[in-house]
Amino acid sequence: MKRKAVGAIFAAVEVVLLLPIQARSQQRNTQPTFQAAVALEAEGKLQPAEQMLRSILAENPGDVGALNELGVVLARQGRNREAAKEYQKALGINPKQPQVELNLGLAYFKMGDFKGAIPPLRRSLDLQPSSVQARTLLGMAYYGNGEYRQAASHLEKVASAQPQNSTLLYVLAESYLWSGQYQQVLELFATIQRENPQSAAAHMLMGEALDGLDRTTQAIAEFRAAAETAPRQPNVHFGLGYLYWKQRKFDQAEEEFRRELQNDPAHAKSLAYLGDVYFRRRDFETSEGLLLHALKLEPNIRIAYVDLGAIHTSGKQFEKAVRELNTAVKLDPAQVDAHYRLAATYQAMGRNQEAAEQREKARTLQQTKELELLHKISGPPPIPPSE
Repeated sequence: MKRKAVGAIFAAVEVVLLLPIQARSQQRNTQPTFQAAVALEAEGKLQPAEQMLRSILAENPGDVGALNELGVVLARQGRNREAAKEYQKALGINPKQPQVELNLGLAYFKMGDFKGAIPPLRRSLDLQPSSVQARTLLGMAYYGNGEYRQAASHLEKVASAQPQNSTLLYVLAESYLWSGQYQQVLELFATIQRENPQSAAAHMLMGEALDGLDRTTQAIAEFRAAAETAPRQPNVHFGLGYLYWKQRKFDQAEEEFRRELQNDPAHAKSLAYLGDVYFRRRDFETSEGLLLHALKLEPNIRIAYVDLGAIHTSGKQFEKAVRELNTAVKLDPAQVDAHYRLAATYQAMGRNQEAAEQREKARTLQQTKELELLHKISGPPPIPPSE
């Protein structure tokens, strides 16, 4: 039930980085022309400042301070790709500049290149380990790049000193959640709820963490609290419907999926899971229509391919079934259901060797899941749901 959006990452950085966005090189430049350019930049006169800096660099291309300042001026105009080139030139002359590395990382970050932002931000932090800016931005870059465990390891260090920064706490909670550190989410939830007890997003995070620990009943209580607080919150009804679906309470699940679709008629996952509800009722025609509609909106919904494969198998359209089920396996090879259905389909086609291979894969995966469940059951005692 991941909800990460790039826009949210930029908003988080804007809130968290309370110091100036671009930093100046530690190499001081006392030339009057350079100081005049800095003054123009401070007044927001960016084009005259750019022209003055370029004139300095025409005479002295190795002026590190001017290269960095030109990058700052270009970045303030939204020209981050050009800014990055100037920072790289400065670092090519003198690589031991944490502020310029920070600026380079920020330029990549603002271009949405989170992977590219990580190396300069790491170098900046190595050179200046106490920098809150570098550590925060590095954590956010890991988050944006989907490296949630690394994100959490950095963000928790800055969040401990900022317990009232709800944006930072939410990103840290999501990093814990998506790296499978569910107990840390539960512990952080108390801090978030203390600051904002009516937060629907906090209840949803708590619900997802409890779901990750297979505490579905408690997760439902959290999503209900979220839905009551903010019934139009994106994904709140889908999340609640999904939990009911896990409990095989399909009528309640359908009701929540339809509520999500009232809020957002193009919510692809609600369409897909609603299609699965109809599939389980053996209303294959309605199910297929919903599943195909979902895949047009979002082509990587695994459950839609599993159900379509089963529908095609039921209609003896075996080649279509194999194609859909193989797509489901590619999307997530660790899920058991597609392998079992592929085994049944291959058996019906007389392809006995392939059927046996799929059954063996399914058995191995099932054993792994049972061990994981045993580990979860032997973990910490459940936390009572919120009132």
